[in-house]
Amino acid sequence: MHPSQIAIRNPVFIFVMILVISFTGFQAYNSIPREAAPDIQIPLLIVTIPFPGASPEDVESLITNKAEQELQTIKNLKKIKSTSSESVAVLTLEFTSDFDISDARTKVREKMDQIKPNFPSDSEDYQITEINLSEQPLMILNIAGEIGLLNLTDLADKIKEEIESIPGILEVRRAGGLEKEIRVYVNPEKLNYYNLDLNQVSTSIKNENTNLPGGSVTMGPTKYLIRVPGEFENANGINEALISAPNQVPVRVKDLANVVFGFKEVSSKSRLDGVESVSLSIVKRSGENLLAIRDEVKFIVKRLENEFGDGVKFSILSDQGERVQRIVKDLENNILSGFVLVFLVLLIVMGISNALLVAIAIPLSFLVSMIILNVIGFTLNIVVLFSLILSLGLLVDNAIVIVENIFRHRQAGKNRIDSAILGTKEIALPVTTSTITTVAAFFPLIFMPGIAGEFIGFLPKTLIITLSSSLLVAVIINPVLCSTLMRVKVKEDIPKNFDEIKLIEKSKVLLFYQSLLGKVLKFRIITLFIFIFLFVGTFYWYGKNTFPRKRIEFFPKTEPSEAVVNIRAPLGTTLKVSDRYVNSVENFINEDKEKLDAIVANVGQRRGSGAASAGSSTTYLSHVVLDFPSWQNWIEKPSFIIKKLRQKLDQMVGVEIKLAESRSGPPTGMALNLEVQGGNFNQLSRSVEIIKQKIKNIPGLVDLTDDFDRSRPELKVVIDRDKASRLGLRAREIASTVRTAFNGKKVSVLRDGTEEYDIWVQLDQSFRNNQTDLSSLFIYTPLGEAVRLSEVAKVDSGPSYGSIKHVDAERTITISGDAFRMPGPVIVMNAKRILKDLDLPQGVSFQFTGEDENRKESQRFIGQALLIAVFIIIVIMVAQFNSIALPLIIITTVLMSIMGVLVGLIVHDRPFGIIMTGVGTVALAGIVVNNAIVMLDYVVKLRKKGYEINEAMIIASAVRFRPIILTAVTTVLGLIPIAIGMDFDFSRENIFVFGAESSRFWKSMALAIMYGLGVTTILTLFLLPTLYSLVEGGKEKIKLYFYKKK
Repeated sequence: MHPSQIAIRNPVFIFVMILVISFTGFQAYNSIPREAAPDIQIPLLIVTIPFPGASPEDVESLITNKAEQELQTIKNLKKIKSTSSESVAVLTLEFTSDFDISDARTKVREKMDQIKPNFPSDSEDYQITEINLSEQPLMILNIAGEIGLLNLTDLADKIKEEIESIPGILEVRRAGGLEKEIRVYVNPEKLNYYNLDLNQVSTSIKNENTNLPGGSVTMGPTKYLIRVPGEFENANGINEALISAPNQVPVRVKDLANVVFGFKEVSSKSRLDGVESVSLSIVKRSGENLLAIRDEVKFIVKRLENEFGDGVKFSILSDQGERVQRIVKDLENNILSGFVLVFLVLLIVMGISNALLVAIAIPLSFLVSMIILNVIGFTLNIVVLFSLILSLGLLVDNAIVIVENIFRHRQAGKNRIDSAILGTKEIALPVTTSTITTVAAFFPLIFMPGIAGEFIGFLPKTLIITLSSSLLVAVIINPVLCSTLMRVKVKEDIPKNFDEIKLIEKSKVLLFYQSLLGKVLKFRIITLFIFIFLFVGTFYWYGKNTFPRKRIEFFPKTEPSEAVVNIRAPLGTTLKVSDRYVNSVENFINEDKEKLDAIVANVGQRRGSGAASAGSSTTYLSHVVLDFPSWQNWIEKPSFIIKKLRQKLDQMVGVEIKLAESRSGPPTGMALNLEVQGGNFNQLSRSVEIIKQKIKNIPGLVDLTDDFDRSRPELKVVIDRDKASRLGLRAREIASTVRTAFNGKKVSVLRDGTEEYDIWVQLDQSFRNNQTDLSSLFIYTPLGEAVRLSEVAKVDSGPSYGSIKHVDAERTITISGDAFRMPGPVIVMNAKRILKDLDLPQGVSFQFTGEDENRKESQRFIGQALLIAVFIIIVIMVAQFNSIALPLIIITTVLMSIMGVLVGLIVHDRPFGIIMTGVGTVALAGIVVNNAIVMLDYVVKLRKKGYEINEAMIIASAVRFRPIILTAVTTVLGLIPIAIGMDFDFSRENIFVFGAESSRFWKSMALAIMYGLGVTTILTLFLLPTLYSLVEGGKEKIKLYFYKKK
């Protein structure tokens, strides 16, 4: 017995199941965590190796080269990049996406442990870190006010503690503000007087500030622990620390140094709308509900705003939750609007109750999907949400076909139960087969490589779940609803054994269609050539006009929610000078201040780092964030504001400016990324300038820069190793003394309750102002003799490399540029054309990487996936029809349907989106295959009953005309809200709004399906019958030919 027949015989059980699905589905939807990005593991590891006091050249030769040589032998390593900077080496290892990141980490650790003994003895322990998209800050809270930076810092720390107490918060990182510390400023003249050196001061403070357990002693019945408290109770205790006692005369810290309990040197500044600020980056745990946590944080912020009034301003930036909430709202809007529009169309054709029987398939399929997604541990991230929105156009198709077939049997006079059993039985197999073919079309996308593949992998998985859910609802639930609730006015004069095929004679529309199709089949060859001409013509027009201008895009460009002006001053620039540059940028932006929600300036900070990078100062790096309002509150579009600002920024000289926009989708490289490699930096630098000059005027190319740190001012201490060795001095001892004197050395920590304050030892400021002070620094030999630095070393001033970058162990300078209102592939194509015959010095080469590399990899895979999908679909259809000809007819129709997608791109002058248009095309192919399978299955049944080829084809086409049209119309109507940007919200004055910005992200997909369906419907109704008639007619003629020969 067929499963649907069992369900029809047990309607009470099915109705209970509907209630359970509804209740459990709503529970699952409400409880499933919302996240911005999928919880994917990016196949990158970052190895950081500190080498304090070392120049970039020394870091390269003593650390980076050795590490690269060893790490390159790791299996599955795709690319290794490195940056050798002052005091630190940073290596980024990219692995193939199929290599488990935990295994990669283990292999890297093993290799680093092997190479570690070969590093200089004063290099520090390496660190290995991973990148996880789900652990990026969910928002950044900026706190500003005229209450002083110290009070802002204290307030930020209190807020930090409160937010960290929210369940699901991983950490809260503070950037900006003041940090308390203790500095011991040593007078070198007094040091020399007492015949002491800086290292002795450092060691003494460290040894004095300690608590040591002294064991225990038993006295009578009681056992006493012995403790020797030695830790400083306050900063004054440091003054009393003993350094030495020559001739029993104690020399204490206070005798030769000044102890200051103050604040760390300010290495960065933050401003919110021109007012001093502190920021908190809030990070949640992976898998936690982003929207729930966001609501709790916003509740805290709201309470603080009421508490502090106008005295303190709180501003939330980079709010991932806002974006997720917008997409969730899009999903709910589209489900509701799709349901209403589908219901209205079906209402006209089938009546109110029957329309509900079909339309209910949308929410029921959605709720079944929610239950499954929740059980397998998925979160509602942007990719899953996108997949659910895409599936809305497909959920109702199976239900339409089955309910319409049952409806036809009811019109023929059969009772509800017989109609439901027979109608479902006739159509269940082709509907199941068509769903499996659609699943097969998406299935290969699960194996898409790279970071984009990890990101997009959730799409086919979610679609497979939703399509399977829609099949379950269509085959099991819809027949039961029809068998109990379907109402059809049946004419009393219809005989009991009435042939439902004759119903088509009662419809003027179907009679006209039959007549038209009959004429088309009479001129089959002409019809075929017309369709081929249209197909070739569409491709020619698109290839000649639209494609050369628009090319291909990875993800659709949308209006940004924020923009970042990155400012890079020359290396060595002080914080004060960098602040002047940032002020200039702020002044430019302030002209459009009323059009923005907030302006956040960060001086001396790299974007995303919060503070200075490990091992080196970043006072030369700054950035300014422009936070745009939501689209409903725009005074001017963000893209126009950015365009005006870009023109103003061109006036700035002496600094490198990059204006970046926030982007949707997986992380990719810049639109233009070009790696120039070679061994000689002078040749590399000249080649880079030549390339930049040649491509700088490409239309749409902006922010053209390179990452070569040409020079920075440097005082180089060149040790005379011969003189130093005669005095018993080693290079490390000399470097350590210089570093402690001028940079300072953290020697211990002062604990005060729960607070901890670092203790630093450093020369007094008045003795470290210039090159002469450095040369005059005293170094003590092992015998205690004081020697000036100038006696064992030469101090030279001059330029030095700021950093040295490698790609796959070769010195590399990367040229990068962004695309502004121009597809990235067009810019890359123009750059390749310009640089095609470029003559570079011997040993210098270049290659295009970044987004171009990612796009090529994705295009290659999608091409292969398409072939695999077509093969799987053909195999499934061969099994269904036991024929090779019929599957090939359907595949031909599918391929011809692509011209509908191209028509949409031509009409709206849009680029072909690898993700959006590509996925829309696959979804379209699924609908084409569904209709074709159902139609040809019926043709085969009619042929078995003795109908001749054209007669069977005309009847089958007429019988399936209504479900085909209904499928097309309902799907198109379901996608119209996305295409036109229809947004409704009953909480605002204008409930319905058209042209919503959020729809721009989905528009390419919607247009692909809508225009494709328009063309596909014509193909299914006319080309498919034509191809069937030609193929089957040809087979008949061949059989007849061979029969006559016999």
